[in-house]
Amino acid sequence: MDSTTFKYYHVHEFDSKCYLDAFLSPNTNKQLQEEAIWRPMKYMHKELVSGHVKGYNLIDITVGPSICHLFPVCEFFKEITILEFNRFCVAELDKWLSNDKEAFDWSHASKFMMDLEGKSGGWKEKEELLRGKIKSILKCDITKDNPTDPVELPKADCIICMWVLDVISTDKDAYISNLRKISSLLKPGGRLMLVSDINATFYIVGEHKYGVLTYDEEFLKTALKNEGYIIETYEAHDRKVCLDYIDYEKLAFLTALKPE
Repeated sequence: MDSTTFKYYHVHEFDSKCYLDAFLSPNTNKQLQEEAIWRPMKYMHKELVSGHVKGYNLIDITVGPSICHLFPVCEFFKEITILEFNRFCVAELDKWLSNDKEAFDWSHASKFMMDLEGKSGGWKEKEELLRGKIKSILKCDITKDNPTDPVELPKADCIICMWVLDVISTDKDAYISNLRKISSLLKPGGRLMLVSDINATFYIVGEHKYGVLTYDEEFLKTALKNEGYIIETYEAHDRKVCLDYIDYEKLAFLTALKPE
């Protein structure tokens, strides 16, 4: 494989099943599970139960057909809209939403959610609650001024953005432009919850190597502040996992307020 030839998540074909199996399944490397599934769920849960992140509608923009991080937030919002840049992932998400027998099994995540809440059961009910909160799954296009064109979405009270800016931005100028477009979907007074890989370079799905924008923590914080955000919480964790199909230095979580 030519390491200089990258594909990009929002442009090229993407094997959603292979991605889920490698990064988000019960068979995923245990350390990668912690960093890709359990730690994001813990962070979302901690932020939501604190009470300062709340509202009526939430927009989720996440790499791949993942919904595990939505289990901690579905109790706190009335409506969830999922935006996807890759059509293969839209199809995979639709399967789960419609309870298709071929849909990916997220029970490991919903059961973990019950553990976070200190409950011994109820994971099936949690999955049905989330299904009921998801109002639409939309294919979007970041090259448009309105990424959801022709649909005009109401401004969201909260946007969760996990790794997407990293994988759809080919340079730092594109990152800032894409951040601005995503921010346009958030109402003043709303919160942006961002999960990012610091100093990442690539990830591999099947036989394809996908590009990731490389940037440090200073760039991330400065980009948000320059767009007017107030960073309320920030934490970064050194990578513990060492695998040949993904490369990054740290995993960063932040919640930022878009001022009135």
